[in-house]
Amino acid sequence: MKLTDTKYMIICGLLLSMCISSYARIINVSGRVVDKYDGEPLIGVSVCIPFADRTDSIVAVSDTNGLFSVSLPENQLLSFRYVGYDDAFAIAKSNMLIEMEDGGSWKNPLWIVDSMIADVDYPGIWYQSPFGNVSLESLVCDAIPILREPDIDSVELTDTTLCVNNILFNGLCCISTKPTTIQIIVDGENQGVIKEHPGRFAGKNGAINYASNTLQIDSVIDAVALDREKTFPTSCGKAEKMLIVTTDRHYPSVSKAGYKPYKYDNGDDYVSDGRYRIVDSEGKIGYATQYNVVIIPPRFAFGFPFKDGRAKVTDSGHLEEVEGSDGEYHYWVSDNWYWIDKMGNRLEIYNEVDR
Repeated sequence: MKLTDTKYMIICGLLLSMCISSYARIINVSGRVVDKYDGEPLIGVSVCIPFADRTDSIVAVSDTNGLFSVSLPENQLLSFRYVGYDDAFAIAKSNMLIEMEDGGSWKNPLWIVDSMIADVDYPGIWYQSPFGNVSLESLVCDAIPILREPDIDSVELTDTTLCVNNILFNGLCCISTKPTTIQIIVDGENQGVIKEHPGRFAGKNGAINYASNTLQIDSVIDAVALDREKTFPTSCGKAEKMLIVTTDRHYPSVSKAGYKPYKYDNGDDYVSDGRYRIVDSEGKIGYATQYNVVIIPPRFAFGFPFKDGRAKVTDSGHLEEVEGSDGEYHYWVSDNWYWIDKMGNRLEIYNEVDR
């Protein structure tokens, strides 16, 4: 039977693809998947071969140490998928280091706290314990750290869809709090005690907005609202809460202090949660604001970016190269990690799941 030109081209194409496939080198693809912000291993990440129709094939799953291993053709494109995280993509090779970022894909509701919209980002509010031992009030306290359960007057979580200022929200969380005493400290100086609803400090910028707009404090570069019992359990202060305000009066700029931005991903460190990393001449890590004001002078051997008001740091350890990466990937090894808040104060958190 005589072949038409079209049939001939199709057969040639198929034979060529078979030849290419038969000579594709199979290698052992291995690596480690970690959280981009604290370096902790991610367990149960799906390692997939992506297809155009999104019927991706799962070829491996990361173990309790975030490790995975599978035999695949060299230069195969891989996707990494994990609940609540943005998908990551990489070309298959040995000794990979995959850093995944929390994408907030779980639905975050609109937060109304003491009749005001608050920029709270805590999709975990929808968490339902299979044992029934996690209350809605305790989740609210996780989302808004200044609160303790006795501070909450009422809370209502509604599964609904609504649009506010052209932003779509999947849910509504309404909270009212009881007035309590709050000690105001500005640049280390006690400014007295006021009585206020602690919900006024909810959200990423709640404390800063309150200090700048309600208290009308000039040149505020940061403000942190703290619950005294959570932060200083042995303290017997005058008030239940504290509002610690920092202005630019006593803090130098990065350049005047002789520091430089920490180098990350072939460039200056990015701003995360209002802070970026800086280094001194000895390589110690510190943190500055997005306005290049030094808040935490370099003193740590290593530190991760800030997220949700805290950063994971250490005073000891050493840098190790990821085996087989030819110097492209490194990670910090230490047996003494701890957490700090955005002013450099040590937080009493002993487990990564504690908040």
